[in-house]
Amino acid sequence: MSNSDRIHLTECPRDAQQGLPYTIPPEKRAAYINRLMQVGFDIIDFGSFVSPKAVPQMAESAKVLEGITKEGSATRLLAIIGNARGATEAAAQQKVDILGFPYSISDTFLERNIHSDSSRVLHALNEIADISQGAGKELRVYISMAFGNPYGDEWSEFIIQDAVYLLAGKGVQTITLSDTTGLGTPDMIYKLFQTLIPRFPGIELGLHLHTVPEAAYDKIDAAWKAGCRSFDGVLNGLGGCPLTGYELLGNVNTLTLLQYFRDNNIATGLDEARIRQTAAAYPDFIGLKS
Repeated sequence: MSNSDRIHLTECPRDAQQGLPYTIPPEKRAAYINRLMQVGFDIIDFGSFVSPKAVPQMAESAKVLEGITKEGSATRLLAIIGNARGATEAAAQQKVDILGFPYSISDTFLERNIHSDSSRVLHALNEIADISQGAGKELRVYISMAFGNPYGDEWSEFIIQDAVYLLAGKGVQTITLSDTTGLGTPDMIYKLFQTLIPRFPGIELGLHLHTVPEAAYDKIDAAWKAGCRSFDGVLNGLGGCPLTGYELLGNVNTLTLLQYFRDNNIATGLDEARIRQTAAAYPDFIGLKS
């Protein structure tokens, strides 16, 4: 596989766990991630440094990190943060490689998710970029509501393009387009990636989908054919942002991603047998609390 076709896969247990109606002890969360560290994912979105009042399932993420073993694994760890305080806390963690920040063009989403707006989020982004750079951490920015907006806020493909220009101008090299509420169609996904990828050759543009399961395969296909090579997934497709009103809309199932790649003879380098064994060994992480 050429470098231009190399797949970058992120497994997102954090996105699944934050929507569960119960909490999982940090020691068990660490044990689960340790299993995932050995199957070949590029990145694991393991947790977040946000208020435990807002997302109680993500409390004690620092304690989870204490139990994670990185030796013998090339997989990197990503932590979601919502402000400069969270960025400072996450950046101080030696095992954290990447800070993930949920930027958005939607004021309604910003208010619901991180209590911000389009003006304040830029100030926060500047602070977070400085914190990330100072700590030697990569910054990955998610453009939430990238494929439509159910709240009535203004949205267009041109606004998304402007947002990518803005982030690239601030030195962000990894930008993930997030379909937070499942509005993106295959045609929309194809058109947006086909437009953006040639214009930003130095930027890794990825896809983070919340979608109904029956629509996932066609959306993955559209992104791949448009040149996208960075995908997020969650085993069993659980998850959804708990602060948007669309928390019951799940993520793309990692197994659906792998099925697509198998069907199209695309190598991933993942140990699929161990992935399935891990899912079976931890049913509470895929919504089947034992």
